[in-house]
Amino acid sequence: MKLTDDGWKELKGGYKITYDVSIPLRLLQETEDKERINKIYEELWEELHHQGDVGLASYLALPQLVMIGRTKNLFDWNLLGLCSVIEQQRHLPSNPPLPDQYKEYYDNGLLELQEFITSNIGNAQDEITLRMALSALATCKGQVKLGKAIMELDDDVLDEFLEQF
Repeated sequence: MKLTDDGWKELKGGYKITYDVSIPLRLLQETEDKERINKIYEELWEELHHQGDVGLASYLALPQLVMIGRTKNLFDWNLLGLCSVIEQQRHLPSNPPLPDQYKEYYDNGLLELQEFITSNIGNAQDEITLRMALSALATCKGQVKLGKAIMELDDDVLDEFLEQF
């Protein structure tokens, strides 16, 4: 689905209301300004998932995020984490199923995300980007619970876990 298609205007996001995600995705595609990129990520985090809820806008945004990330070499925690969360929450029974007509499109997005991660993981400069990359990789490989666990392993949780040894 192209970002210029009118169908984006009818999709629901994380709040279960209509959210045209093509607008911030086009802005992300067009800008090089780091501050603006971060603002766009903030909006996408806010709108594409909410308390475990995702919608069709969230699902269809994932392949676009991956394409934009690959094109612009945006290998950072926001993109990786957001894609992980969308895929993880897609499996919750409270969220809508992925319609058959978008399955190939979405699955290709997951495959491209895996390739993006494996070719860039050596460039992860900080702990959160590395953690989100590992989470996304596990999640894309169908290991949703492992991906979620890796995502949640911040320093406090990790320290508590390691105290047991």
